[in-house]
Amino acid sequence: MRAPVVLVAFASETGSTARIAAEIARELRAAGLGVTCRLAAQATALDPYDALVLGSGVYVRSRNADGGGFLIRHADAIAGKPVWLYCSGPIGRGRGAGAGVVTVDRSCTVFEVARAVGARGAAAFGSLGMDALDDDLAEPVDMARVREWAREIAAALLGSRLEAVTA
Repeated sequence: MRAPVVLVAFASETGSTARIAAEIARELRAAGLGVTCRLAAQATALDPYDALVLGSGVYVRSRNADGGGFLIRHADAIAGKPVWLYCSGPIGRGRGAGAGVVTVDRSCTVFEVARAVGARGAAAFGSLGMDALDDDLAEPVDMARVREWAREIAAALLGSRLEAVTA
């Protein structure tokens, strides 16, 4: 029986989400899974994938530049596949009413979206470089935590495969 194939798709404005995606992909490959890691906007056909790990703005409609609305666009193809979601850095940041004022919403909607779509799990990681924000607002990513989360995903997928073989 072949190893499950996972799509790690992400939307990344500053590069943080892309670097987290690459780390997740590396860890999944090390566990023996097949992995494709790419921008969500470049992921058109989901049929080849057994599972999905989606990062940051792929579920935020306003982030159309590199993946916003991915879950909605691919709802039919995603149905029935195991899905995990993650976000990096503060989601919902944007320019305030005054010139140069940046507002930050520290809450990450990833958990609400995960519940709404029936995702198997969700995680919120810090930032690897939020150039548009003051340094004191950026929380560094704990890459050990990213790797641990990826290993949990691999165990869930490989456990499902083992259950199917023994059933």
